[in-house]
Amino acid sequence: MKRWGMLVAAGQSRRMGPLGSKLWLQLHGQSALSWGFEHFIGSGGWDGGVVVCRPEEGQEVSRLLAAYGYRDWGITNGGPWRHASVKNGLRWLADHGMGPDDLVLIHDAARILVDQALIMRVYTAAAEYHAAIPVIPLVDTVKRVADGTKYIERTEDRTKLVLAQTPQGFRSALIQEAYMAWGDGVPTDEAQVVEQFGHPVVLVGGDLDNRKLTTAEDVAWFEWRLKQDDES
Repeated sequence: MKRWGMLVAAGQSRRMGPLGSKLWLQLHGQSALSWGFEHFIGSGGWDGGVVVCRPEEGQEVSRLLAAYGYRDWGITNGGPWRHASVKNGLRWLADHGMGPDDLVLIHDAARILVDQALIMRVYTAAAEYHAAIPVIPLVDTVKRVADGTKYIERTEDRTKLVLAQTPQGFRSALIQEAYMAWGDGVPTDEAQVVEQFGHPVVLVGGDLDNRKLTTAEDVAWFEWRLKQDDES
């Protein structure tokens, strides 16, 4: 059973505002995407992988892969939505040797600080259960808002709620079949596709540092966190 990786880097970075594409932001001396490469691809143990990116950024992504010496990783174009990008990535991996019994770990490129321990927790669980994702517990009180109003409908039981992270790991045949069966609508992650397909998804412990670079307000935190790593 081989282990394949997919780094999804085809987002539009709309919430970054005037800062532009978040993956090319300079954070503590190098681009965010470089940090993502080092933490995810550089964790090692891959039999191959693909970076899914915007067509206009393909040349720069290829150059970065070459600079790191990641010869078993290629690139493919993303789609208009995240799930379309993932489907493109799955197609590329299948065309480059990923078999039905292999495992694929799908990771958001904006989660640039993922560590090897988390990757291995997901991989180990996916190898046993065929579908696994990392999660962290909620610490804030969660309110449900009544449709079309500004009023609280009810308070949710946060002990039954978690926040999903990536990488999310799946048996290759399972995730491909689940995507083929997906109907209308835009899923927010791969686990949702597998859930609707009817296959259980097991949870493993996530990591608070495995947060997503999303808005301009996140930049200061990542600068601070990377500096802490550098000084430790």
